[in-house]
Amino acid sequence: MQEIERMKRYIPFIGMIVFIAAVLWAGVYIQQERQQQLAAREMYEKERHLVVYSDMPGQVNQDLAAAFYKDTGLRAYIMTMTEDELQRAIRNPKENRLPDAVIASEDTLYAGRLQGAFIPYTSYVTDEVPHELKDDAGAWIGLWYDPLVFVINRDYYNMGGSNINTWSDLLTDANMVISFPDLAATDIAGRFLCEYVELHGQERAELYFRSLQTRIGAYSKTMAPVMHRVAGGEAQAGVVDAVTARQYRFDGAPVFVVYPQDGTAYWLIGAAATRWCSDEEETGKFIDWLLSLEAADVLRKNRMQFNFANSAIAVQADSKQQGPVFFKTVKHYNDKDRRAMQDWWIRTIRFGRDG
Repeated sequence: MQEIERMKRYIPFIGMIVFIAAVLWAGVYIQQERQQQLAAREMYEKERHLVVYSDMPGQVNQDLAAAFYKDTGLRAYIMTMTEDELQRAIRNPKENRLPDAVIASEDTLYAGRLQGAFIPYTSYVTDEVPHELKDDAGAWIGLWYDPLVFVINRDYYNMGGSNINTWSDLLTDANMVISFPDLAATDIAGRFLCEYVELHGQERAELYFRSLQTRIGAYSKTMAPVMHRVAGGEAQAGVVDAVTARQYRFDGAPVFVVYPQDGTAYWLIGAAATRWCSDEEETGKFIDWLLSLEAADVLRKNRMQFNFANSAIAVQADSKQQGPVFFKTVKHYNDKDRRAMQDWWIRTIRFGRDG
């Protein structure tokens, strides 16, 4: 009995030891759980990224992703695709690679909006983009654009070519040789054709292009030959996209670049948040960043000297310190529309079969 009584005296002490041990074990367990949660969160943050479909060149996409991470600490996996691949991917995205955003041409963005692939996004940054360079409902935002410009041989410019400011000015000198893009060969040339006809009507446009053709030494399937002919003096003036003109001027081509002051067409690249977007806040940050000077610097380093849709970024002036002027058109022309107009130009102007 005495032994039992002695053991009873130790029961509270033993219970306290067990309680303390349990509390300590629980504390250790909770701490381990917390550390595991923190490690998992850290791994999640490390691996988390936006998925972006883009038809920009692969090196540009890679550099954009690297600069975005450097500036924001956020990751973007930018998948490089052709325009056709991107359009198909928007219609049928891969389940394991659903896009949060896309970077694409205006044609692709316009089609994606009609398909219901995008969700509206607006911010104080996108408010800086002029209305003609973005969707009215905010479904997509213009980022960068490439307008058609005049390029004038330096010697000819100094002998009177500086008077060329409008499309009609190309007809003022009967002895001037013009290098011109084949209007059926590229998307931007086709867009120019459609918009010019919309503005002036088909009859007046036909008269203009017939008169212009008598001065055109050669049509070019791409823009580079136009620059070669004008820089080399084979032609006194030409029409090219601004990105090509700036690349050649940077390399020392003896030409002046002039924005047509009665308007011009352009090729637009923009961005949109998709309906599959997993993080609207981060996707918005990415789109805003694409409108920044840092993103513009990435393009410049890759010799892609676009005009920038963000009006907060200084306009790239021409050789006369003028800014770009857009055609005041209202229609959107898809591939089918452009092909129909290009077929008309080939029949009626290029080979004159309908005349």
